[in-house]
Amino acid sequence: MCAIFTEERDDIRRTSFGKEALLNTRELQRSMYELRDSSVAQRVTLAGIAAVLVALVRWLLLGNGIHTAGRWFGWTWQAGDPVRRICIATALSIYYVRILFTEFVFLKRGVSWTEVFTIVPWMFCIYILLAAAGGLNTHAMGITGGSGVALFVAGSWMNSWSEYTRHVWKERPGNRGRLYTGGLFRFSRHPNYLGDLTSFSGLCLISEAWVTALIPLTMLAGFVLVSIPVLDSHLGERYGSEFKEYAKRTSKLIPFVY
Repeated sequence: MCAIFTEERDDIRRTSFGKEALLNTRELQRSMYELRDSSVAQRVTLAGIAAVLVALVRWLLLGNGIHTAGRWFGWTWQAGDPVRRICIATALSIYYVRILFTEFVFLKRGVSWTEVFTIVPWMFCIYILLAAAGGLNTHAMGITGGSGVALFVAGSWMNSWSEYTRHVWKERPGNRGRLYTGGLFRFSRHPNYLGDLTSFSGLCLISEAWVTALIPLTMLAGFVLVSIPVLDSHLGERYGSEFKEYAKRTSKLIPFVY
């Protein structure tokens, strides 16, 4: 009898947990993918704060910022390898331009204030960690750093090209309301996410500091545990059987792996 009661309680807990997870997923869908307003204030705010971060990073890496910032905290910081600093500053500037295109050209849904103030702290951590860890590395950039540059370029292309081809396809009147499965989306349901993961893995290699591996690892966890489940749930509701068939034959993130 006790075993029966225990199993019933476990079933109730699992059911309650499942309902709570479903409600949380739907709430995220509503807050992210079902907003249809222009969100001009939110987009401009995000772009403005990101611009300040880019300016800060460029001052740290290309100006006298590292030495000055170290002096503020009573530390003796010396700028690292100049080639590495230039590569990191350039890459983060390119990433900012990509953000602008995403926010003002490719992204058709609304942007909530919650989303803005979730993205901003994450960007701050990324920019400062890469600037500090890479900017203080005095070792000359070699094969590892060069491989990182190649990965960053490949990942940036992957993200931007997938977004661009989908944007062009969606702009055609006959494709409105249909699911885009062409281009890089033939190999991955979320090639834009994979592009970000690849480009920031490249930045970690450029910095050649193990602590920066936290960036792609955290990004991967966020994609797998939050972003992909929420977006797939939204796409499943919006496109129905069309998305289900697409999902059966296409990997979620990494082709042939996941």
